[in-house]
Amino acid sequence: MATQKITFSLSNSLSELERLSELLSLIGEKWSLPGKIILQLNLALDELFTNVVSYGIEREPDQEVHFTIAQREDEIEIVVSDGGQSFDPTQAPDPDLNLSLDDQPVGGLGIFLMRQYTDNIEYRRENGKNIVTLTKKI
Repeated sequence: MATQKITFSLSNSLSELERLSELLSLIGEKWSLPGKIILQLNLALDELFTNVVSYGIEREPDQEVHFTIAQREDEIEIVVSDGGQSFDPTQAPDPDLNLSLDDQPVGGLGIFLMRQYTDNIEYRRENGKNIVTLTKKI
């Protein structure tokens, strides 16, 4: 199977989360992906996009977040890039799941969920941009 690829951008606003979910559903239908895969990718990208908008580029309204989603024979690869502050999600520590919810520090659970719902996460900083690559076996 040849690689199929879709590219799109979203504006720097949490109101775009619904559009992101709709686009993922359309891609899932187009590529006949299992619903479970789309749900997991949606949760992972929801978290990544929320972090980018909330912490990385929140004060830069003109910024966009760019997505390239590619399907290969046995995996989906998603590349997300933005021009916000440098942040490497692969360096975030896993939360201590033995702590009660009240004792959990704020933050960190979303990146943990991204790791649970994808098979690999890579980060690089290039030309002033954060580039996060997520892969998910299908």
